[in-house]
Amino acid sequence: MANKSWSVTTDEGTFSVDLKGNKVSINGGAPERLTRFAKKTHFVDTEYTIPLGNRAATLFIQSMAAPILAYNGHNCATGEPWEYQKIPAWGIVFLVLDLLTILYGSWIISAFALIVTAVVIRSKLNTGIKILLSILLIVGTLVLQTVLALAVVSMI
Repeated sequence: MANKSWSVTTDEGTFSVDLKGNKVSINGGAPERLTRFAKKTHFVDTEYTIPLGNRAATLFIQSMAAPILAYNGHNCATGEPWEYQKIPAWGIVFLVLDLLTILYGSWIISAFALIVTAVVIRSKLNTGIKILLSILLIVGTLVLQTVLALAVVSMI
């Protein structure tokens, strides 16, 4: 996990939040493990509630993306409005299909396809392009596994 620092201004003052590995330090205090904080686990992401005085910020640890600290609906790094985006239903379908390709052949190729699909789903591309790329990735995975299977059979 990357090291990241944020400055968060609340009505109680400004707080410095530092993330190093799996530990968080608030205002330069002793680093505390993330497991100490309240958390919600999503499909591939985890959300932690970080206390800032009598207020709380939310730390989002996302797979294949940089961590985000949000306070009052805003990304603390950019100041832009931010809200957690759940994985859409079509994305879950493609992730499951990638897992099912393991039954067809190489688990290494399927694992790579699963990771790439997760990155595509999280990207800022148009939804239609994301779906098209996910379809092409599954087809490519199946074609590559078929070619490898035929090559192995021809060697026997």
